[in-house]
Amino acid sequence: MTLRNLFTSFYRLQNGYKYKHKSLNNITVYSFSSQPHDREITKELSNMFFAEPVQDLLFKLTHVDVQKAFRKRFIGQNPDTPIYKFMTTAEVEKMQAEVKLKAKEKVQMPPIVPLRTDLGQVLDVNKDIIGFDSSKFVFTDITFGVSDKKRIVVVREPNGILRKANEDERHAVNQIYFPQSGRELKHPVMFDDTNLKPLLENGDYEFILDRACCQFEPDDKNYHRVVFSTYKHVDESKNYHLLESTRHLGPLLFYLAFNKKPDNFLLYCLETERFDDVMLFIQLYTKLNQGLEIELDGSKDKFKLIEDFINTECIDKVNLEEALKNYITRNSEIASKSN
Repeated sequence: MTLRNLFTSFYRLQNGYKYKHKSLNNITVYSFSSQPHDREITKELSNMFFAEPVQDLLFKLTHVDVQKAFRKRFIGQNPDTPIYKFMTTAEVEKMQAEVKLKAKEKVQMPPIVPLRTDLGQVLDVNKDIIGFDSSKFVFTDITFGVSDKKRIVVVREPNGILRKANEDERHAVNQIYFPQSGRELKHPVMFDDTNLKPLLENGDYEFILDRACCQFEPDDKNYHRVVFSTYKHVDESKNYHLLESTRHLGPLLFYLAFNKKPDNFLLYCLETERFDDVMLFIQLYTKLNQGLEIELDGSKDKFKLIEDFINTECIDKVNLEEALKNYITRNSEIASKSN
C-alpha cells in the first residue's frame, strides 16, 4: 500500500481531543466509568457465544413471536402500505414458513466480543518535531471498501509520539468520512450515567440496547458498559418478559450464564410455569462453565437435576427450592385432576 493510499486524508484538530475538556471542535464527548463484570470476555468466550449449540439454546429461550417481531415501531419512517391477497391453504402455509424465517433474521443477536486492545498503541516517537505545533494531527486512510474496524487511524501528538487512535477518535473520524445511518458524531446524552438510570427504571431496555447497537461498535468499552448495565438491571428487576422475542434476550441470558448468575432467571421461570426454559438455561450454563458434575441425560429425574443444580450453583437456595416445590405441587394437582 502506497503512502498516498495509506494516508489519503490529513485531518487537523485545532485544540481537539484535549483530555481535560474532552472536546472535539466544540463536540462534547461523554466519558463513561467502566463497570466491572464478573468474568472477562475473552476470545474463547466469544467463540462459545457464536458456537451453533449455544446459539440454538439462546434462540429457543428467546421464544420468537411473529406478532411481536413484526409489530409497529416508531422509527421515524412511514409504514409500508398493507397488501391483501386471496390465498389457498398451501400458499398460506408457505407464507407462514417464510415469515418465521424472516422473524428469525429480525432477532439475530448482537455479538458479544472482547474489548479492542490496540487502541492508543504507540507506534513511533520523533523528538525532532517536539513543539512544532500545539495541536494533534490525525491521519486517516479513507480508502473505500475498508471496514471501520480495520481502517488505519493514527495520531501525531505535539510531543512527537505517533500512536493509534483511541476509541473516541476512531468513532469521530469514521463518522465524519463514512457516516452510518442512525449513528451520531457525538454520543447521545442518554448514555451518560445520570440519564441512563431513569431510562432503566422506566423499563426502556429494548430502546437502550437498540440505540447502543447503532451508536457503538461491539468491542467498544462504552458499548460494554451500557449493555451490561442494562442486562444487570433487567436481571435485578426480573423484567425478562420485556426482552422476550427480541434480539437482546439471548445475549442477556448468555451474560447471566457466563457470569454464574442463574438465581433470578430460574426463579422467574419457576414462578411463571416455564419449566422448559429452566432446563434449557441449565444446559446453557453447563456448556459455558466447565467442570460441573451435573449430567443432562434423559434418564435422570429432571426435578432432581434442578434441585442438584440449585444446591451446587445458586446462592438464593431457599427461595429457589420453595419455588421448585410449589411448581411440583401445582403440576401434581393438575395431573391428578386430569386423571
